[in-house]
Amino acid sequence: MSRRFRTSPLPSLSIPGPLYSLHVLRVGFSRPGGPLPGSFRADGTVTLLRGGPLTVLVDTGGPWLRPHLPGLLAARGVTPGDVTHVIVTHGHSDHAGNLNLFPA
Repeated sequence: MSRRFRTSPLPSLSIPGPLYSLHVLRVGFSRPGGPLPGSFRADGTVTLLRGGPLTVLVDTGGPWLRPHLPGLLAARGVTPGDVTHVIVTHGHSDHAGNLNLFPA
C-alpha cells in the first residue's frame, strides 16, 4: 500500500513577548525529490531566541547557508559574536553545518 504525504513550509514567524522574542530566520522544509528514488530533499529551520542576557540560536543551518547567515542575524540586530548559546537539535549537516561561525 502506497502512502503519499504532502508537506509545505510554515510561514516565517516572529513572536515578540515581554520577556523574550522568537524569530524564525530560515524556514525549513522536507519534500520528495532527492537524487535517488524515494528520497527527500530537506533543510532545517534556523531560529533566534532573545531574552534578558541570552541570545540563543537553535540550529545553525547547513554549510550552504553560511554566506547568508550573518545577514539573517544582522536583520535582527545580532552578530555571530552576540550569540551566547547555540542549541543543535541533532547532528545532521542542515542543523549543525555552521557551528564554527560561533565562538566557544
